[in-house]
Amino acid sequence: MTPTVARLAPAGRPASLLRGLVSAPFLYVAAALLLSAGVLLAFLVAPLDASGLGFTQKIFYFHAAIAETALIAFAVALVAAVLRLVRSAGPPAGLEVAAVRLGLFFSGLVMVTGMIWGRAAWGVWWAWEPRLTTFLMALLVYAAYFVVRGSIDDVQRRETVGSVYAIIAFVTVPVTFFATRYLPEGLHPVVMTASEARMETSMALTFAVCTLGMVALLAALLRSEVALAAGAGALDEVKDLLEER
Repeated sequence: MTPTVARLAPAGRPASLLRGLVSAPFLYVAAALLLSAGVLLAFLVAPLDASGLGFTQKIFYFHAAIAETALIAFAVALVAAVLRLVRSAGPPAGLEVAAVRLGLFFSGLVMVTGMIWGRAAWGVWWAWEPRLTTFLMALLVYAAYFVVRGSIDDVQRRETVGSVYAIIAFVTVPVTFFATRYLPEGLHPVVMTASEARMETSMALTFAVCTLGMVALLAALLRSEVALAAGAGALDEVKDLLEER
């Protein structure tokens, strides 16, 4: 079977089903359903926090889920960057760039929701405590990724330097993740450990559903961003061909 015929041949049902499950439309629908369920669980099922935060604590289910999703996005950028450097047929550059961009987007949401929570719970919009400070550090380091890429004109060198930078920048992710556990105690409580979830079952379920919804949204946005980048690249190639003629 020639390559052209192979591309046109119908795929097997398992492969088609898998592609459908990871397609952007399916992921958007899954994210919408999960996040809607998360909202209902947070406000109608999960009990009020007993630590004194009361109703304000309910922002935790979204704030923490967004934070975990931001770190996952940066992990995707790391994997994409490593594969691009070690494999000639690695993932497209659009995946790495999209992952960093979306990681910054979710990081911005983390800062906003965190400041709202901090103001309601502790009476301040910002405090230089370990988790907040390390997350801000990660946000600034990854924001510089686009500054570095934008300063290089050569496309190939830009992609290589960008991938190297994405790998180095990932050092800030474990620092942020473990800040609450190993740095001096700050405003953030530790509610999830390796052995247990320090919350009621309904609260843990709500947090899990919200986290899955945010991750599904990240996956859908990544699919859309990569598709748009591929379309833009193909359009540029056509324009170059037309200009050469």
